Amino acid sequence: MELQYKLSIPEPHTHIAHITINAKRESSDKYLDFFIPSWSPGSYLMREYGRNIRVFLAFSKLGERLVTTQIDKGIYRIDFANSELKSHAELEFSVKYEIFCHELTVRTSHIDQSHAFIHGPSTFMGVLGKEMLSPQLEIEINPLWSKITTGLTDISNKREVFLYSAKDYDEFIDCPIEIGCHETDGFMADGKPHELAFYGQYLNNGISETKVKEDIKKVVEHILKTMGGAPYDRYVFMTHLAPSLFGGLEHLNSTALQYCSYEFSQEKGYKGWLELVAHEFFHLWNVKRIRPIELGPFDYTNEALTRMHWLTEGLTSFMDQYFIFRTDFYSLQDYLDCFKTSINRYQQTPGRKYHSAEDSSFNSWIKLYRPDENSNNSSVSYYLKGGLIFMVLHFRLLSKGKGVLDLVDALWKRYQENPKVGLVEEEVFEMIRAIAGEKIRDEFVFLVKGVDEIDFETLFNGLGIDFEYEDAKADLGINVEFKGDRVVVKSVRADSSAYRCGLNAGDEILSVNGLRFLKSDYDNRDKIFLENKRYTLLVSG
Repeated sequence: MELQYKLSIPEPHTHIAHITINAKRESSDKYLDFFIPSWSPGSYLMREYGRNIRVFLAFSKLGERLVTTQIDKGIYRIDFANSELKSHAELEFSVKYEIFCHELTVRTSHIDQSHAFIHGPSTFMGVLGKEMLSPQLEIEINPLWSKITTGLTDISNKREVFLYSAKDYDEFIDCPIEIGCHETDGFMADGKPHELAFYGQYLNNGISETKVKEDIKKVVEHILKTMGGAPYDRYVFMTHLAPSLFGGLEHLNSTALQYCSYEFSQEKGYKGWLELVAHEFFHLWNVKRIRPIELGPFDYTNEALTRMHWLTEGLTSFMDQYFIFRTDFYSLQDYLDCFKTSINRYQQTPGRKYHSAEDSSFNSWIKLYRPDENSNNSSVSYYLKGGLIFMVLHFRLLSKGKGVLDLVDALWKRYQENPKVGLVEEEVFEMIRAIAGEKIRDEFVFLVKGVDEIDFETLFNGLGIDFEYEDAKADLGINVEFKGDRVVVKSVRADSSAYRCGLNAGDEILSVNGLRFLKSDYDNRDKIFLENKRYTLLVSG
């Protein structure tokens, strides 16, 4: 079934996108069910994009309004048999709907007067039970804007018409679209064009646009050389810069990145952004092609449960820092500091004792993407533990004259031999056995499936690296948020002093030993709280 879409945004300040779909049904189709996805591949949470639809209408070619009924969340049925004008004989029809877009993340759409960022799964409906081939999209660009950036194939015949196509519905919604007056640039790598689009501003602190382009190109060329070339004809990087933003989402021939503009302007933060670039770019291979069997073909209306996010995100989290180190953006000390930060975070996660990397993966839909005050106590991030698991594997492989890239090569070869069928975890374990033997394979399986402590110190000592333990600020076992100068508990870590004494999320700490306790006092808590001393806290719950 071929669908022809049209996107218009006549009033950006209302945050409303107007979508028209023209289509032709089979004569045997008495009804069709149009749906909008409930989630986005790469982001494992039921976001229920249907909540943003406010109008859904269908019309016959003769102009008759057809009977439509919402039959489920985000699913609308068009009844062709129930027609007063007997237009059920007409096979051509159109759908019109309006959808609210005002959430600036990489997995949602955002429209205001400055731009439109269109995330396909949150915007474009499809038809249940139909193979949707060769969809086309016409964009009616608002006079406020002058540019469109997307990974979709441009098939426009005239400059004033913006027409795009994709191979199928999966590819169509996998190509985000940036519309506005954003900055654009590009470069060639491996004989392929790479486009850059930047929305927002950063404080220029010696980081020129030329340097940004050159640094992205350096990362891209290194990864392409490592992986043996580009599996695409064209690639698009989209970056949104604004205070407090952070995130990235991989796509088949593009990525959407979001980063804090203030951090981007600082040397350390800028390198962190390059790490994000490497992370999402490597996803071209790991996830978009190499993937667990559960992640495609997609059912956009139900969860895709897998126990293998330790591979999808854990391996990628190890590789992004590894690539930035190999391209000399990180010194050896910087690289070791990355490990130190991850190990410290892991050791401060009580949930590591209860949830394995497999458990964390399987529960991503209800835990990692739906954090609450107890998340840290009940589970562990498969990004974090997965990255550490592959760090351990890499160091163990070094003892055999191998490395994690040997596993990446095996994974890529497996994909090329059978691209249509995803992996099961035993295949990955068998690759490790073939590379390094039964012992290292069994150790890795234990790391994936177990919850026992990881002996990081012995591992690093074996590489000639000593552990040194630093004195930390007074550890009450709480995370806090500030409401003005007031200190409010955000979460309590299990087995900490705060946990044992009954402090709860939502409690405001009013005083310590009778003295008012404010933000400045919390910032200087290492001077207030001394080891092995008893303190009385007055809290308001």
